[in-house]
Amino acid sequence: MCLYRYFIYVLLGATFIFAPARAQEVVPTADAATPAQAAPKSPEEELAPQPELGPRLLTDMSAEAQRIQRARLMSSTTRPMAPVPSETKKRLYDQMTQVTGMSMKEMFNFMTAKKKVKEGISFDDVIESMDIKANEVNFKKVGHNLFWKDVGATSGVPTLRVEILHYCDAVVGRKMLDFAPEFASFIPCRIVVMEDADGSIWLMTLDWDVSWLAQAWNPDSKLGDELKADALRIRDAITAIMDSGASGEW
Repeated sequence: MCLYRYFIYVLLGATFIFAPARAQEVVPTADAATPAQAAPKSPEEELAPQPELGPRLLTDMSAEAQRIQRARLMSSTTRPMAPVPSETKKRLYDQMTQVTGMSMKEMFNFMTAKKKVKEGISFDDVIESMDIKANEVNFKKVGHNLFWKDVGATSGVPTLRVEILHYCDAVVGRKMLDFAPEFASFIPCRIVVMEDADGSIWLMTLDWDVSWLAQAWNPDSKLGDELKADALRIRDAITAIMDSGASGEW
């Protein structure tokens, strides 16, 4: 009898040991619940300034946010004007030359601000001085065109050194585009460093002096006080950059 009972115990023990383990069912608790997804942003939240997100395009926003912002821009900015026919341009140019007596070269000179670099300062020192001053006046360098290399590679002959440096205050540039989209032709600000035939170095840029606009009779020529102040600040910054390049100091 004892032997029989021992045999039953052995069989039961073997069954318990070698039986396949049952998967333990995990019941999720309240703490392990999946968090709810964040509610979608409203159009106003999408359009709010969020520098931490980096540059954003309006076309990446929701359709409603785009509709709202485009309506605002339509009322607060200027649309591109129709192109001026070439015949009209020619007629106006002829009239201007008759009134002023200036040749085309003289008109280009009229629109240009320029400085001659102090003798003894190298081309590379000019560029280094301007880059340092640009950083000091919070102008970002956004381009550097080695124009002379393209000329030399195409012509195959030794050429004078000409390089074009691009600087920008993007916020002011955007304001100018809102005032006149055609101003895009003039941005970013460009300063040309040019070696002359006699070996001297010149700095040239578009003349940003807008003080004469105070005498303009056409109401569309009037800049708002804020935009005029911005334009004058740009002019002063460009002048400071060129002064540094011309003197080799910063």
